Amino acid sequence: MRNVQNISGWLGAVAMIAVLTGVISAISGKTAAQRENLVWAQAAADFQSFDIETPSFTEAASPRLRDAADIRALSPLRIEHRRWAESRAAEHQCLSEAVYYEARSESRSGQLAVADVVKNRVKSKHYPNTICGVVYEGAHRPFACQFSFACDGSMDRAPKGKTWERSQDIAQVSLTGFVKDLTKNSTHYHTVQIEPNWAKTLEFKAKIGFHKFYRPSWSERNTTSVAIAIAPPT
Repeated sequence: MRNVQNISGWLGAVAMIAVLTGVISAISGKTAAQRENLVWAQAAADFQSFDIETPSFTEAASPRLRDAADIRALSPLRIEHRRWAESRAAEHQCLSEAVYYEARSESRSGQLAVADVVKNRVKSKHYPNTICGVVYEGAHRPFACQFSFACDGSMDRAPKGKTWERSQDIAQVSLTGFVKDLTKNSTHYHTVQIEPNWAKTLEFKAKIGFHKFYRPSWSERNTTSVAIAIAPPT
């Protein structure tokens, strides 16, 4: 009988410990949540109380607030900035399409070379002075386009997939102006499978991938920089 009572007492003690453990865990979890809420509440109060124009803001603020210092560098966009952004987006799109349709199966160098030719034509006084103007020159007239994809029906198939993403990346890299012109200022190219008559009138400069590149001896508008804005006017 005494053993039964001992066992019953022991089981009761175990049950009590379990209950207390659960209560303590609940209290601990609630305390942690309250502590976290207090931290964020204090952070919100700090944010409202700081004057971001004061020099001491970045030193005094907590890490999560320090990024707010960037706010003081923001200013309303002027119309010229918006126009530049729209122009830049259009130029990137046109150059990406040229790379995709003309050289999507090429290596990185072959794709950059096609982009180089487009930019070299922008520099030349003999062609339009924008990327889109160069890429789609003559596209509205039968058999007058400068890049065959612009008028041979290739664009009926919209660019897609990894090759399109890569073409966009290549165009973006090319537009930075920080990559070497692989074509040595060439303004013309053709595939290695053909030998057009016009190639004999130009100076051969390089063979890159499946294309040969040429440069005329004409006087150029600007041989030192591409007429593409890298940053909007200030």
